[in-house]
Amino acid sequence: MNTLAKLLLSVALLAAAPTANLGLASSLITSGGGPGSYSTVRAFDAMIGPDAVLAGEKQLATNYGQMSEDRFVHMFDYAIADAWQLAGKDNLSLPPPSQTAGSALASQLVQAGMGAGGTFDTARMFATLFGPKIATQVMADLNAKYGAGASDDFDRIGDQFFHDIGQTVGVNT
Repeated sequence: MNTLAKLLLSVALLAAAPTANLGLASSLITSGGGPGSYSTVRAFDAMIGPDAVLAGEKQLATNYGQMSEDRFVHMFDYAIADAWQLAGKDNLSLPPPSQTAGSALASQLVQAGMGAGGTFDTARMFATLFGPKIATQVMADLNAKYGAGASDDFDRIGDQFFHDIGQTVGVNT
């Protein structure tokens, strides 16, 4: 899909997204070590276990190449930190994390990115977690930091990553 088509799809997805679920965002950030020390690997180790995370990383590396898999993890870390910073600039404070953790948290994250047809979309998940304005800015910031098309790569690899997580926790995407 070309960049313009992807941008139009993202705008449509974001427009359809509900208001921010900051409690779920807070739970994700806390599971990864909290603001300022968030780690995607730590977060998903806590949710689905290190063995499942390692298997998912290996599958992503097989599908997209080791460099792309490594880059995705760095981009996810950056996207969470960026969203947190943007939320602060918008005077949004994250509530205390919910009591949801582990595979239940992973399941809620997958569900947060699912559209009406049951298809997962990473941009939709970010819009659900942080709101459409912040999600749109995060995608633009990914392109600015990692180069043109980075948000497309982030979204494409993230879609597969969360599809696999969904399969691990029993949520069909």
